[in-house]
Amino acid sequence: MSGSPSEADSHAHGLFSTEGVRLDLPIAGPSPRMMAYGIDLLIIIVLVIALLVTLPIGSALLQWFAALLRRTADSLQPGNPKGKPSVEVGGVALAIVLLCQFAVETGYFIFWEVLTRGRSPGKALVGLRVVQRNGFPIELGNTIVRNLFRIVDILPSSYVVGLISIVLSPNGERLGDHAAGTIVIRLDRPPAAPEIDMAMKPESLSLTRQQLARIGPREIRLVRGTLRRLERIPEDRWEPLLVEVSETLRQRLELADMPGRDRRKFLLDLLALAERHSRGDGA
Repeated sequence: MSGSPSEADSHAHGLFSTEGVRLDLPIAGPSPRMMAYGIDLLIIIVLVIALLVTLPIGSALLQWFAALLRRTADSLQPGNPKGKPSVEVGGVALAIVLLCQFAVETGYFIFWEVLTRGRSPGKALVGLRVVQRNGFPIELGNTIVRNLFRIVDILPSSYVVGLISIVLSPNGERLGDHAAGTIVIRLDRPPAAPEIDMAMKPESLSLTRQQLARIGPREIRLVRGTLRRLERIPEDRWEPLLVEVSETLRQRLELADMPGRDRRKFLLDLLALAERHSRGDGA
């Protein structure tokens, strides 16, 4: 469930792929992250209640905590000289509850981020994922560090420190993300790549079978991804992307010069030839 990002959430984290092509990962802003956390928090509350009600140790804890609250409330009655110690015990009980909440939340997020490579149920529903700054999937060490730092981000309450950090950070990182080297990105659903007319006969590009053999699935994905991205960005931003990708592929094919001046047509022709070759139709 991934909606259109708001203007405030539209910035991206730039990095370079192994092919030397610049990629922009759309950074999740505060609004979708708060929405995802709200969903996860609701799930956590339901799970905790279910455990407390069904497990014997949970029932015992509930009874103990209820009795402690009654003693604390009684101590606050006017004229009770023994009120102060009970109030202090109540404060300790509240601290224990907060620590238990932190432990449950931390375990919940670590479990889901390890299991799904960066997606808790809330993030999955909103369309977000935690990744490393280099774009690679999150690892166990990353998720442990970023979630242990929740004890700082949650201060003084309701994740005020974490929210301020997200707003001030260029990549929307709370303190846990800074420490773990992670970012939270949106999984926007790009429009489908334009269909290539495979009956078209490329006129400006002629390749040998040996050259076509150098264009494998990874290169085809690179070309398709580039053509797809061109449909989503202004034309004045096409040139740097086309230069990077076309030069990478020209070197891969060991071409002395770029065939023609239209780099987009070069990619279209190359894709048509490569897919025709992969089907065994010949060059």
